[in-house]
Amino acid sequence: MICKEYLLDTNIVIKVWNKYPTLLDTIENIKSVDFKISKDIAGELSVKEYVKFNEDFVLSNKFLKLLGHIITNNETSSNFINDSVPSDFIKYQQDKNIYLVNGDKISINDYSLIDICQKNKEYILVTDDKKLIRSARIILNSSRALNFQEFLDDLRDLDVLQ
Repeated sequence: MICKEYLLDTNIVIKVWNKYPTLLDTIENIKSVDFKISKDIAGELSVKEYVKFNEDFVLSNKFLKLLGHIITNNETSSNFINDSVPSDFIKYQQDKNIYLVNGDKISINDYSLIDICQKNKEYILVTDDKKLIRSARIILNSSRALNFQEFLDDLRDLDVLQ
């Protein structure tokens, strides 16, 4: 039974790899906690994770461990804006391919993470992108958007991290 599911942004995956290299393995071995990576985020991460092996370039082992956690968001950008949030707070600028959420500019990929969390009420977005986290806290609510330190604190409360 899963009680916490985290949707991780690129910056969080990189921080975990650098500061807590075994954390994702630990989470994977605990039945009550899981993590997800959007397909777009996996694409961003994969660019940096090719290593040379016998004259060929292959994806790194740490990236390959993410494959079972990749999810997709099948919506197109024009379908993202949710009726539950006043449209005064969210504007899409098609010519610049960005969203404005309460004045903060965020990319389509970033807005997609919020959209995934809107559709999957069990997901908690984890990011250190200040504009994205402010936007997510407006659209979702503050308990469903965490920064890196809050994520670590949450994992400590669940006895995943010491």
